[in-house]
Amino acid sequence: MNDAGYVTYHHGKKGNTALLIQGLFQINKYLENDEAERRSGEPGKIIVDEAIEFVKHGRDGRPFCMYLAFANPHDPRVAAKTYMQQYSADSLRLPANYLPVHPFDNGEMVVRDERLSPWPRTKPEIRKTLHEYYATTTALDHHIGRLLAALDEQGLTENTLIVFSADHGIAVGSHGLLGKQSLYEHSMKAPLIFAGPGVPRGSSSALLYLLDICPTICDLVGIQPPVDRDGLSAKGVIVGEKTEHRSEVLLAYRDVQRAIRDHRWKLIRYPHIDFTQLFDLEQDPLELVNLAERPDQAARLSDLRKRMEALQKELGDHQPWSAEKLQPREWLPPGT
Repeated sequence: MNDAGYVTYHHGKKGNTALLIQGLFQINKYLENDEAERRSGEPGKIIVDEAIEFVKHGRDGRPFCMYLAFANPHDPRVAAKTYMQQYSADSLRLPANYLPVHPFDNGEMVVRDERLSPWPRTKPEIRKTLHEYYATTTALDHHIGRLLAALDEQGLTENTLIVFSADHGIAVGSHGLLGKQSLYEHSMKAPLIFAGPGVPRGSSSALLYLLDICPTICDLVGIQPPVDRDGLSAKGVIVGEKTEHRSEVLLAYRDVQRAIRDHRWKLIRYPHIDFTQLFDLEQDPLELVNLAERPDQAARLSDLRKRMEALQKELGDHQPWSAEKLQPREWLPPGT
């Protein structure tokens, strides 16, 4: 974008980010205090205030590329009263795959995210967490709406490509988990919205990696994407010319979880406990029925394993099917 004449602008949280990449932006700013911003009750306001100022006065008429890395709705989730009042915790619906405790050791059961609520996960506790999550998301949505209104006021909406995404999903009670550290759909799927010139209204079930976003943006605005990137442009899907992008994706979390997912089937492998899950996402999108032990699925299981190992080899992932030293599958919450 720099080479193509765009003003490049980044503003976001500083913790756990790619500082060297962000340093390539012509304007590169960080929140002074990530934690204070999250506790302000107005998540996103600081970043949006300065983005609006730039849109109105700082771009000198040049095309611009803005990357706004909001710190929310990461915990601690604090939203002002006006946002909290839009929801009643008692009436919030629990996830359909809610469980009080995850049924086995997935390799990351006591990470910080999972300690935010006690075990077992009670229904009132999950509703409280959902209340905070929804209110914080609503607050962020309000401030993003302010930025979109500013683009409209400046007459830029019809010539601006807007992309909204996140780096992961979150469990919030699904499968007895709270955080992002699993390969279930609720944690591995991230929101992805493209809006702007040439992008029709609609939705898609195409499989993408987040690393596909960069070449897709370049393709949509007519810029040659960097040649040293692994992503593949999904322009055809975004403009409605194609229905598929990748036939399958490899998913990973540290050295304790691996998965392969195609448009219908998903295999999750836990090498440290020698355990496998197989889900038919068409019939079981909530991933509640493990088909891995069924004799009639043996051939499918073998095929998915071969395909997953082929993807691992292609991508340089050397995690074996089973760990050398196995751990117990059973897991009990601390203190039980």
